[in-house]
Formats: sequence, C-alpha cells, structure tokens
Amino acid sequence: MAVLSVILIVLGVLVVLVLIIGFTSPRIARMNRTVTINASKENIFGQMNNLKNFVDNWSPWTEKDLSAKHEYNSTSEGVGAAYTWKGEPKKVGEGSMEIIECEENSRVKTLLKFKGRGDAYATWYLSGSDGNVEVKWDFEADNGNNPIGRIFGRMMDKFLGPDYENGLNKLKQVCESSN
Repeated sequence: MAVLSVILIVLGVLVVLVLIIGFTSPRIARMNRTVTINASKENIFGQMNNLKNFVDNWSPWTEKDLSAKHEYNSTSEGVGAAYTWKGEPKKVGEGSMEIIECEENSRVKTLLKFKGRGDAYATWYLSGSDGNVEVKWDFEADNGNNPIGRIFGRMMDKFLGPDYENGLNKLKQVCESSN
C-alpha cells in the first residue's frame, strides 16, 4: 500500500506541476523568422500571394510528404485563395490555409486550420527596397486555456523555426533565380 501511495502522490504532484506551468505559460504562441532577398517586392509578393506558388515552389512541408494531396479553391491568389492538404499524420497531417488579408507588395496574412489541433495565423511581411527586401514570416496561435497547448506553445520556436528557415531560404532561391 505504501508504494501505491507514493505513486499516487508523485502523479498528483506531476499533474499540479503541469497545470502550474501550463497556466503560467503564455496563451498566445508566437514565432517568426526573417530572410533578406535580392529581388523585387513585386516578385516576392507574387510568390506569397499565390498559394499554389507557395506549395509548389517554397513550402517547407511539401518535401516532407511528397504523397500529400493538395486541393485548391477557384481563387488563385489574394484574399479568398485557399487550399487544403491531406498527408501522413506524422509528417504533415491534414488542414487548410486561406489568405484572409493582403496589402500589395507589403503583407499577406493566412488562416491555418489544422484538423484536430485548432487554428493559427501565418503572416508574411515585406520591408526594405527592391534588391534588399526583408521578408519576415510570423506564426501565431491562441492556445486558450489548454495548459498542455500552452506548454507546447513555449516550444513552438524549436518545432516550427527550422521549417520556417527552410521555407524562407527556398523563397530566397526561387526569387533570386528569377531576377
């Protein structure tokens, strides 16, 4: 009986620790990466504002699951353009991405819906001048009152950062090679 009591106490302490860490973690998970591209804002914006360009040319997730299926809606670019994907659950999972805001040669904001994991926003920003354009890619997710989600939100940079870096480097390659 003493062993069972110790196990229950340890489990209770672990649950309390998870709750404390979870509820003291930020509700909003944020992460971003930046790259400088030697191309015109118009060229870069054309890649960002068209989701087929994103998937085909520089998405870091396309190469992770080459068998994933992508379906696009009838709007090819700008606000309302959207696509869904369905792939291996442990590689890319299932979800959708839709452009919800854009400012020509300046910013594109997307809504991401991850099946079974909630929603998030990804935004690309352009600044600087042609030939020296800084592209910033932001990610933001509201983990609400989910303590486990908040704990994972603290690790977003580690999980998602390398993919963002890969995607931005691919975008750089695509845009600089088409100059």
